[in-house]
Amino acid sequence: MTEIQAPTVETIKEVKLLSGFTDEEIQELISTGETYAVQAHTNIMIEGDTKGGMFVLLDGQVGVSKANPMGSNQYDLGHLQPGAVFGELSLIDNNPRSATVRALMDCQVFQISREKFEAYVMSDDSRKMRFYKSCIDTMIARLRETDQKYVISQYQLWKTALARRKEAA
Repeated sequence: MTEIQAPTVETIKEVKLLSGFTDEEIQELISTGETYAVQAHTNIMIEGDTKGGMFVLLDGQVGVSKANPMGSNQYDLGHLQPGAVFGELSLIDNNPRSATVRALMDCQVFQISREKFEAYVMSDDSRKMRFYKSCIDTMIARLRETDQKYVISQYQLWKTALARRKEAA
């Protein structure tokens, strides 16, 4: 793996939640976080853990999985590539992690703890307002996307059920 380097301002500006910050604010934010290497097959975040903080994947690939509440199986939710963000919800609330994120290969991540991020955001009222507006915008976009996927999946289920009903008749 290459030498560990802190993320650039441009990399962090790609994070939707942080895109409202100025270059100077992002540089300050970078100085509050940590960049480190993660070996392949290592859990970076574990579902149910209460430790907060956001991660930016700088290099490598991670897998995201969720436990089946009715059993012991893990369900693969997808893979994230460099530039992806995970754990960001913990910057907003104190709920446990909602998924497990595991390094699929050697990775480099940038992490900002909840405590350091909170101190960073709360140090300036304008910064705080821009961050929370960005949170609202991001959550609305996710809700709309989820709603659209739900509508499509329900349509497909009904279409399949009606087709099977016609076949059975």
